[in-house]
Amino acid sequence: PDPGPTCPRGASRAAVQLAQATRRQIQSAVKMASLRVQSPWRSSTHALQAREVWADNFEHELAAFTIAATAAARWGGLGAVLALDMEFPGFVRATPSERAPPAVAYQALRENVDLLWPIQVGVAVAGCDGTIRGVWSFNLRFDADTDLHSESSVAFLKEVGIDFERHRADGIPAAELGRRLANSLLVGPQAPCWLAFSGLYDWGYLLKLLTAGRPLPTEVRAFDRVLSMYLPQRSDLRDFLPRGSLEALGRTFGVQRHGQAHTAGSDALLTLELYLLVVASGLMATPRFPDKAWRFEDWAGWEMDELLRCYWGNSWAPSGWPMDWRGFAQSGVSHAR
Repeated sequence: PDPGPTCPRGASRAAVQLAQATRRQIQSAVKMASLRVQSPWRSSTHALQAREVWADNFEHELAAFTIAATAAARWGGLGAVLALDMEFPGFVRATPSERAPPAVAYQALRENVDLLWPIQVGVAVAGCDGTIRGVWSFNLRFDADTDLHSESSVAFLKEVGIDFERHRADGIPAAELGRRLANSLLVGPQAPCWLAFSGLYDWGYLLKLLTAGRPLPTEVRAFDRVLSMYLPQRSDLRDFLPRGSLEALGRTFGVQRHGQAHTAGSDALLTLELYLLVVASGLMATPRFPDKAWRFEDWAGWEMDELLRCYWGNSWAPSGWPMDWRGFAQSGVSHAR
């Protein structure tokens, strides 16, 4: 790739020299950072292959994922990075333009997430030393004949290899994955750093899983506050790389994709490797929006937060998981089946 500024015809000699020096500096940083990301001590070939998780191997792979994620951090979650990607069945409510106010964009997100369920949850794990510890793709139960979806989105996902017949027969109940994650050390005050790429929908679907399918808060401020209780440390790679798709950015920075594009495990891994290359390596040490980089927010118990009590009611246990979960799981509501 040839990143860097170019100079128009007629530019001064000093401007040309500055542009050339800047281009050489960026190319050198990309080359050195690429060597660090691809070095053997940083990740093995096995660690770069997404582990496909279905109902029949869910217990084994969930244990392996949890061990890798908690062991990746040396002290209480500090330093580990979990990159998240969700594949979901499109949009059934119109999405506004990128220039729409945040409140308008959030209402579209809320309506879509409340009506739909994710199909795949991909998580890639890196330790505090930058070593990639593994990639998991949790394949959720989804029946294209009965579950709400966009026809064009399901057709697209079929083209990239999503096996909808197996999702129907052997998918993981979304409610079970959500319950297990919500009761783990991967969320809450001790949670590691979570990362996404243009991740508003990723965060929205993750919160839906963690809260047993409850509707999202009606206001974006309340959504952000609830999410912060589960994921007090989170970041979006888009804040560092404001232009280009995930695929295009991977090509620009010379990051090799492992697996099929638009599948959750592969996209999560590419997000993580771009972060390690561009951000953690120091190539772009200062984010475009510094106040949004790794949000560290004070943990407040559910029983102490007046805002959340007003929205969610009093059915939350101090651990942050709804006390009526058992009834929800046994009732057959939505994807608890």
